[in-house]
Amino acid sequence: MGLPAVRGRQFCIGFRTSIVAVFVAAVLAVGLTLVFLSFERVTQITRSAASGFIEKVAQLGAEHIDEQFKNVRDSLEILADLPSIQTASIKDNPRLNSLLAAMLRNNEQLFNLYVGYEDGSFLEMDVIDRAGPSFRADLKADENAVFRLALIARGDGSATKTVYLSQNLIQIVENSGPVDYDPRQRPWYVDAVRNDGTLLTGPYVFHASGEPGYTLRRPLREGRRGVIAGDILLNRFEQMLVQQKLGKTGVAFLFDDAGRIVGHPQMRRLMAETAGRVEGLPGMAAAGLPGLSSAITAWRTGGLAQQFFDDAGGRTYVAGFHRIETAGAANIRLAVVAPLDEFYARIIAERRTLFALALAFVAASLPVAFWLGSLMARPLRKLAAETDEIQRFQIADRPRIHSMIAEIEELGRSVFTMRSVVRSFSSFIPKQIVRQLIEAESSLTLGGSRREITVLFTDVADFTAKTERADPSR
Repeated sequence: MGLPAVRGRQFCIGFRTSIVAVFVAAVLAVGLTLVFLSFERVTQITRSAASGFIEKVAQLGAEHIDEQFKNVRDSLEILADLPSIQTASIKDNPRLNSLLAAMLRNNEQLFNLYVGYEDGSFLEMDVIDRAGPSFRADLKADENAVFRLALIARGDGSATKTVYLSQNLIQIVENSGPVDYDPRQRPWYVDAVRNDGTLLTGPYVFHASGEPGYTLRRPLREGRRGVIAGDILLNRFEQMLVQQKLGKTGVAFLFDDAGRIVGHPQMRRLMAETAGRVEGLPGMAAAGLPGLSSAITAWRTGGLAQQFFDDAGGRTYVAGFHRIETAGAANIRLAVVAPLDEFYARIIAERRTLFALALAFVAASLPVAFWLGSLMARPLRKLAAETDEIQRFQIADRPRIHSMIAEIEELGRSVFTMRSVVRSFSSFIPKQIVRQLIEAESSLTLGGSRREITVLFTDVADFTAKTERADPSR
């Protein structure tokens, strides 16, 4: 590579260096521009695809949750229309018990089904093992017991008892019932009476199992006033939401119009962190995504149901929101959130590969640029050396310089011609005068200057006679 040279105040750079620099700059400009444009295009395609996909995931997730809620709601509707429920004929009613057990078998997300009346009567059937091994241990239930039936009948023929039943509803053990329990004081009953347009209550701690969860309930509109309900334990709800997640670190959760998280794969932890607060439910900040609240606000103010936002570390997320229709006036929404780089990790990895290939192409082109620069610089250096020799009047014979570059070939011809002309010119004019003319870098012109000089005229004796007799070659 040619080294920079300083001539006077002018900064010069070698020809090979110039060629390599221009070549690399051109390749980088074109290559990186194409990479940038491809990045932009891939980013747009990725965002568009992510937006469409997250919308579909949120829709399917909401439909899945809606379907499970709907199954419970339909079961509650069926029970509410039974004459035995409407008349509170809940004492020693095998047919009602069989129906409750069948509905629980068909709705695996349910922990129990129950009904409470305005006089304090109550009937509940639990699936013991759905509350975990600790629940069975606390009850000291027989290993063959599958269902627990709790009954509180008030008024004529009042009774309070707890019965443990096998898979086939054969009675195993009968104990005294919960005498201190009043369904009318429980959140699910109070909420249903206060607002019968809301399906969901919770999360709160269930009296039966001591576990937190949600209650789906509806008031009885025919017959005796009361509320019929079913419980979904928080662990079941968490599993339901885990199934809706997207990617490795994506999350799906439920929230309401008050900005509270009402369902989350880690709801137990979030509730533990918000224990003692007045609102009882974690706020949106508990999700640990700082830009999420702004995305929800943008959606609620007329924006798209698919939003992009960045967290505190600059990582981009895509979120999709969808309404849970069966929640009714509770206005519960499903949010599905996933990091964009995980969402389309393969595409983003290929973008990085494309960038790496562009840089590799530039690096691979450098030897070609050096070779091309050297190919052009070598004859130019020789030509520069020859012109310097001519300037110093060192006009020894040299072969003509050739090059595959047409312009350099023409320049070599001109320098060779100039050397020949200077050599011929110096045969008739003293070399000192020619050297002075070259070093003066000025051309000969007609005219002169007036000076005072001393001239000496001499003659060689018998010069004419001697030259007439001499050989012409001497």
